[in-house]
Amino acid sequence: MNLTELFLKLALVGGDPVLYVLVLMSVVMVAVIVERLITIRTIEANLISYEPLTLKLLLEKRLGILATFGNNAPFIGLFGTVLGVIKAFHSLGTSTEFGVRVVMTGISEALVATALGLFVAIPSVVAYNYFVRRIKTLLLIYEYKKSMKIQLED
Repeated sequence: MNLTELFLKLALVGGDPVLYVLVLMSVVMVAVIVERLITIRTIEANLISYEPLTLKLLLEKRLGILATFGNNAPFIGLFGTVLGVIKAFHSLGTSTEFGVRVVMTGISEALVATALGLFVAIPSVVAYNYFVRRIKTLLLIYEYKKSMKIQLED
């Protein structure tokens, strides 16, 4: 068996494993968004009591997950689409029937991976941008309150 045949066998699995990865990513994305919302509200209530480094680390925790998902989910979806298209064309080549249905069914199933990739990426990017802006605002408020507290003590 040559290398091309080996990769073809792997590709003929199709996009289903990729879909499972994207579904898992969407669950993790929702969990991170909910956790960040709860954490930021908790921090807001006692903002002035945190040390600057601790505050920054707590606020920025897990944002890398959203950034990574936002950047990579479309590519993972595209990978699933490519695998699905390979499978569709292979099915066409080995099928006794010749028709548009054989290919179109496979390609429409393959495009689901792209859609799911975008479904994960877009909310991840929106949430990431929201949290980055919110963190900048909270750190600005923190600095202002700390400076006011220092001025009142003097």
